[in-house]
Amino acid sequence: MALLTPQHLRGHLPSLNSLRGVAVLLVYLFHADVPGFTGGFIGVDIFFVLSGFLITILLLQEYQTTGTIFFKNFYMRRILRLFPALCLLLIVFVIFSLFFFPTAAEKLFHIEDAFLTLFYISNWTRAFDLGRPVVLGHCWSLSIEEQFYIFWPLLLYFLMRFTPSLRALSITVLLLISWGWRLWLLDNDASWSRLYNGFDTRADMLLAGCLLASLWNAGYLNFWKTRAKVRKIAVGMAAIVLLLSPLICNWQTGALYRYQYGLIALASAVVILDCVSGPGVLIRALEFAPLVWLGKVSYGFYLWHYPIIHIVGATSQLNRLQFVATTFSLTLICTVISWYGLESVVQRKYKTRYRLRGA
Repeated sequence: MALLTPQHLRGHLPSLNSLRGVAVLLVYLFHADVPGFTGGFIGVDIFFVLSGFLITILLLQEYQTTGTIFFKNFYMRRILRLFPALCLLLIVFVIFSLFFFPTAAEKLFHIEDAFLTLFYISNWTRAFDLGRPVVLGHCWSLSIEEQFYIFWPLLLYFLMRFTPSLRALSITVLLLISWGWRLWLLDNDASWSRLYNGFDTRADMLLAGCLLASLWNAGYLNFWKTRAKVRKIAVGMAAIVLLLSPLICNWQTGALYRYQYGLIALASAVVILDCVSGPGVLIRALEFAPLVWLGKVSYGFYLWHYPIIHIVGATSQLNRLQFVATTFSLTLICTVISWYGLESVVQRKYKTRYRLRGA
């Protein structure tokens, strides 16, 4: 059985942080309408696969070393990691809304959007074409992640009673059900918003990471460290998929939901597997210090980039270069304030109280 080290478990591998940095940059380029990045939204899907992998590895390790999953500690870790930065964003946004929007109806509309975001239901309001939230529209992905965090530990706790092979098979079945359901909705004229924002239609990306973690933890992927030729070929093909997808994918095309997401999930899984398998060409390429740092603070960057892009776009007439420079700089400033002034402080203060057991 292959257990990862505590460093792996906490997701502090520089290459994984760098992968987060690449992912959040792709999302920024997509939202900033930078030419050539119509598929930059796949950064979110890289996050999904990575999140599924890391959360599952953490829970598997805890169960194997303690005989159980400490649900309270898990949920408190998630709350302390995600909630402070989100609350900071929402408080600033509500204050901004009170002074920026001219009518009481508009103020109320955007404050309501803040509550939709706070309670992690914005993916469903978008999935069913309610047209909101607007300025906080990017938080649909946070809702999907939170819904995953609620249900997956409970389901995995049940699956731990299975043999490793049966557990991996069960996760595979769940993944295929999500993919098949998405195809059925696509063939029955579901809206692009429904396909893109629904937890049920995007769960396969998270489950791809969960499946990778289950296979890795059970030792089924140990060959990866010794089959150098296979590793190089697979990593090369995965890199091509992840390099081309931001350039050619479009969220309003059937191809994305039929097979492109599957390729992106597989490519992301291969990259993650290579990162946690020891030295390699890909790891050296990813351990680029600015990207590693950006990955470390990527949550705050993701939170702030979209409102800033939306507001600057609505209130200025900058050319494309000026727009990108302005929005990127403002996002970095807010990210630094969020990370060094709040997120890292909370983590230092509470990290031992709800620590992972057995790590």
